[in-house]
Amino acid sequence: MKLKKIRLQKYKKIASVELNLSDVNVLVGSNNSGKSSVLQGIHFSIIAAATARQQGQSTFASDLLPYNPTPYFSVLRNGTPYLNQNGAGNSILTLYADVSRENGVAEESNYSITLFKGRNHGNIGCNREGDYLKIGSEVTDAENLYSIYVPGLAGIAQQEELRAKAIVRRGVASGDANLYLRNIIYYTKKLGKLRELNSYLSTIFHGVSIDVEFNEDRDHRLNVYVSTGQVRYPLELSGTGLLQVLQIYSYVTYFSPKLLLLDEPDSHLHPDNQAELCRAIAKISQAKECQILLCTHSRHIVEEFSDSATFVWLKDGTVQEQGPQIDKLPLLLDLGALDSFDKLRSGQTSLLVLTEDRDRQYLEFLLQHNGYRMDEILVYSYKTSSNLEGAVLFVDFLASIAPTCKVMIHRDRDFMTISEVERVKQAISKSGAIPFITAGSDIESYFVSDAHIGHISGVTNEEIRAWLNELATNNHNDLLLQFTRKRDDIKYKMYRDNRDDCPDTKKLIGLSVPLSEEKRKGKFMLRKVRDSMQTKFGRNIDLKGVSPSLTCLELQNLKSVIWPA
Repeated sequence: MKLKKIRLQKYKKIASVELNLSDVNVLVGSNNSGKSSVLQGIHFSIIAAATARQQGQSTFASDLLPYNPTPYFSVLRNGTPYLNQNGAGNSILTLYADVSRENGVAEESNYSITLFKGRNHGNIGCNREGDYLKIGSEVTDAENLYSIYVPGLAGIAQQEELRAKAIVRRGVASGDANLYLRNIIYYTKKLGKLRELNSYLSTIFHGVSIDVEFNEDRDHRLNVYVSTGQVRYPLELSGTGLLQVLQIYSYVTYFSPKLLLLDEPDSHLHPDNQAELCRAIAKISQAKECQILLCTHSRHIVEEFSDSATFVWLKDGTVQEQGPQIDKLPLLLDLGALDSFDKLRSGQTSLLVLTEDRDRQYLEFLLQHNGYRMDEILVYSYKTSSNLEGAVLFVDFLASIAPTCKVMIHRDRDFMTISEVERVKQAISKSGAIPFITAGSDIESYFVSDAHIGHISGVTNEEIRAWLNELATNNHNDLLLQFTRKRDDIKYKMYRDNRDDCPDTKKLIGLSVPLSEEKRKGKFMLRKVRDSMQTKFGRNIDLKGVSPSLTCLELQNLKSVIWPA
């Protein structure tokens, strides 16, 4: 049985949401949007229903619940605490599925779990209604966990003694399975499924395998080892990324749940491994007939699932949009724009600045110095210059939701010629955005000029110039390599079809030592200036200081375009 839809009402941040499900479902949204509340609400309701069936009664002590986010369960209700009777105001989880009838025709059926406060202190109430035969019997089977909830990994125990299967099952149901990870691996091996577990693990961590050693007559602790070719070490010495993945795969391999709820499974993984995780999740979903709901902030997860998963965009506990694709969502996540999406939409923002710099502080200081209204500006990074095309695509999307907001796209000059700069400006302007190309190699170059440092330090420009030339001479090979690499990148991207038209790098760079100021990478020089400042001046100086040399004529001209008189 596969669920086609889930409706959750009155749980934590969720007033009411209805999710249309596929095999893999990705919940996205800003912090406190309700993503974790959805996962917890589904698991809490299913565990409560399984416990009610196991106890054979609709009210029972909340201590009997294997999973309970808080001992004061009554506060889990959205709004006010649970009431002392069953009613429409209490938490309700409704599961929908297409089930086959005797005539062979499939039709939609549902099963509801309603939670409320029992009359006696500490008791929880759980009513179950609907299609018990086709849906409820499977969902409420306490011996075969229907759902498994995997919160963010908090680490594993340094040691584990062998536990009974019932205790391990309860630990998994409680969301504390990281404390029983070695036990799960042990029972997986006894079940003859360790090879299957290792095959899943190797799809992400190539060449890595897991084994467990335990002698019932001699040992009282389980010993699990990680092998990577010639190296073998105890499980507790593994990185959090491997432990996170191993935890997920162990649950699925041993328990074979029908619903796997993953709360930010990417949180400890490198982006390359996040893509592998997505492929493995898709494989698990198909091989184990397991539906997966995961929540994430990672653009890599979103991009990898962009053509295969159902996305649910949550905000303030409600569904903003859902479906197989949500337009421009990967780009929004890439820009970090979700948290300020409403600010854009409401018209509070006059200018959105897209920058290739991860560190935005120098750009923001430069804008402020040149009279830009910072309270009306949002600045986001599009990470690297290779993503300039993505930034251009975002302009179309922004026009549909915030037509009064202008977009400026910042691109470092990076030793481009005048004609190359014009080509980039034309491409940006054609998209409807305002191009800003730095006068020097990058934003930082404004802050390492002799005029700027001389002004804020009180030292003559001539002395500062001599010092900067000395730094450039001492690091000539590094600066030369940076210039060459940037020119190689420009040749590859801008002259792909006509390489012979690209200016010769040797002619552009010349033979002078040190390189002239416009041929030095500003970010590199800024680091060298900082490292030598104490020796030069006997003190550290904040380079984000006000000086006349930070007045940028191009930014001044663009300001009149953004805010006409």
